[in-house]
Amino acid sequence: MLPFFIMAKTISDAWFQLIYNLFDHAYNQKIQKGSFEDEQYRLQYPGIGVYIEHPYYDMIPIMPPNSGIPAPTTKEYIEDYFANYLMNPELAENETYKYASRIHNKMPKGGTQLERIIAMLRETPLTNQAVIEIATPDDLDVCYGNDGKLDPPCLRLLDFKVIPVDSNLVLTVSAYFRSWDLWAGLPTNLGGIELLKQFIAEETSLNNGPLYAYSAGAHIYGYQEEIVRLRTLRAK
Repeated sequence: MLPFFIMAKTISDAWFQLIYNLFDHAYNQKIQKGSFEDEQYRLQYPGIGVYIEHPYYDMIPIMPPNSGIPAPTTKEYIEDYFANYLMNPELAENETYKYASRIHNKMPKGGTQLERIIAMLRETPLTNQAVIEIATPDDLDVCYGNDGKLDPPCLRLLDFKVIPVDSNLVLTVSAYFRSWDLWAGLPTNLGGIELLKQFIAEETSLNNGPLYAYSAGAHIYGYQEEIVRLRTLRAK
């Protein structure tokens, strides 16, 4: 099956294009492992590539007036996700990891992963090595969720690249998700990652640029299908 590629202006635009086109490109996958194991199904793309030109505008998906459909995220929720899940590495009592604990992982030669990436981009902005690793090989054995089941990170890496455009150096980020809830997860995930990119751009005096995202497991869950069809006016 062929991957699906979109070019979007904003995060909200990318979200709508992906859920609208899902029904023409997805396959039905019984969940054998992971969230809702043996309880739900996924409608899943075989693969997606997303280019978002202006991820700093219009992060919140728009719901039609009087539709009664709640937006899957809010500005406040995205800001809280950035502050607490991407920037605060402290773990709660039952947490085995969160993205921030990996982003701010302390390095053998000093500093955290994020600090080292910022230093690298300041000194050698045209590097191909400014990658923040979220996943580790050990995750297959040690990453348990609150339900007691293995739950390795969905977000695997964040790859920061600087592209020369005319006389400017433009910072981009590419994110890869092994599994990705398009309805509820994508807007918050990409909104938070965009805020992280803005933070790094400010710390390195680089121009903030576009966002790229990839996944071979982008999906909606079965329980979401009705509301997605309502929002997109895609009848069965």
